[in-house]
Amino acid sequence: MSTLRKRLASVEERTEFLRHLEFMRQFMARSDDDRSFFIVHGFWPENATQLPHRIEFTARGIKTVVTTEWADESHKA
Repeated sequence: MSTLRKRLASVEERTEFLRHLEFMRQFMARSDDDRSFFIVHGFWPENATQLPHRIEFTARGIKTVVTTEWADESHKA
């Protein structure tokens, strides 16, 4: 591998590491409910315009189905 390519790889790794640190800082500053929401949906609650009623995905051969419902009855459509 050339020296330039090694340096570029090093810069890319450093950039990715800094992005990871920033994400972890933001993640840890959130409430448990916000973190759980992000883990399930992949975005923060304030970015949700409408929750999907059902999400299905398979990870490591395990099919997972996630359904959503509002905790407060006034949010139901």
